[in-house]
Amino acid sequence: MKDLKNILIVGGSSYIAKSFINSNKNHYHIKSIVRSKEGYENELVFKDFFDIPDEVFKEVDVVINFAAIVHQYKKIDEKIYDNINYNLVKELANKSKKNGVQLFIQLSTIAVYGDVKHITTETLPVPNTPYGSSKLKADNYLMSLTSDLFNVIIVRPPMVYGEKAPGNMMRLVNLIKKGFPLPFKGISNKRDFIHVENLIGFITASIKHNKTGIFLVSDDNPVSISELVAIISQKLHGKNKMFKLPNWCYKFISILFPGVYNKLFGSLTIDISQTTNQLSFNPKPLIEVGINQMLKEIKK
Repeated sequence: MKDLKNILIVGGSSYIAKSFINSNKNHYHIKSIVRSKEGYENELVFKDFFDIPDEVFKEVDVVINFAAIVHQYKKIDEKIYDNINYNLVKELANKSKKNGVQLFIQLSTIAVYGDVKHITTETLPVPNTPYGSSKLKADNYLMSLTSDLFNVIIVRPPMVYGEKAPGNMMRLVNLIKKGFPLPFKGISNKRDFIHVENLIGFITASIKHNKTGIFLVSDDNPVSISELVAIISQKLHGKNKMFKLPNWCYKFISILFPGVYNKLFGSLTIDISQTTNQLSFNPKPLIEVGINQMLKEIKK
């Protein structure tokens, strides 16, 4: 099998894309497509990714798509999700296949499974947000394009954390830093996360193996929200300000705001045994490392 050395990144300004480039710039020849300059070598600037010409895909072995409209708390027209998360993916994949790209890697999401509490390779997708639905449409289209000459890897990660990571984990760290009491005492849920280093490790392993498939990834080390808050609190100021709500309050939240309840108090575990078996991917235990990295960021 030919070594895949020439990589085209789409959406090079995203957090995960930057992490991939920094980890692999000495191992691969990487071109990065961005909307505005990031300062990397071999950058190509396109204000509209639909305008990327065929020539850019020539002599490329691997395309990795990081471009996406992620889940927003404010309301966004579903057409915007569809345009970037589905229509753009179709465009990129078609140009990739047409121009001889051997492997297309799509960063998908576990949001395609909705509010399922335990995810395995047998779990059927049931998205319940425009974001999850648009990503699933793209995944299904990509799998329909596969052939002996065009492999597709779809990676479905949970929440990503780590050095300079944006998102809900950093929001939680900031809340704890400000000393807000949080209603997580006694909550024994279990949730899987993935450190960005483990996610980059998976993507790198998938390039080496170059096979088609949908892969679940995580740190394979689920923690409860109360454990997470306790670890962060101890590292920040040695005090744990969690409290327990009356049971009726949890019930009330679950009925009135089921999405919020599931994110805060529900479980989400992922069986990654297929991924570890097929790609020899073994995630490192990095939860405390990642928390230390985020704490260092907020102290700057």
